[in-house]
Amino acid sequence: MGKDRDSRHPILPESWTWEIVGLSIQREPSDAAEPYLDLTVKRAGVTRRLRFWSPQDLVVEEGGPTMTSGLEILDVRSRGLDRLGVRVSDFEGSPGAVRFWARAVEEIGT
Repeated sequence: MGKDRDSRHPILPESWTWEIVGLSIQREPSDAAEPYLDLTVKRAGVTRRLRFWSPQDLVVEEGGPTMTSGLEILDVRSRGLDRLGVRVSDFEGSPGAVRFWARAVEEIGT
C-alpha cells in the first residue's frame, strides 16, 4: 500500500483544523524509556498533547512557527514497516510544516 491508501489516524479527527503550538523531543529519557516527541495542538480554545514514540526522520520546514493548515496524522501499520505505525505530514506544504514517522501515538493530556 502506498501513502495514498494510508488511512487517517483516529487520534486527532480533522487534524488539519488544529494549530501546532508546541513541539518537544526527548531523545534520551532519564527513565530509560524509548525516545519520544510531544506535539501540542490547539483549536477553538481546546489544547491536546500527543506523544509519538520512537520518532524518526523529523523535518520542520522553514518558515515556522505558523499555522499549519495541512497537518495530517496517518495510520501506516498496514505497510508492514519495521517498528513504524504512524506518519505525520502536511498535505498543504505549509511554512513550518512538521513531518516525521513514529512507532505509535497516544494522547497524554491537555
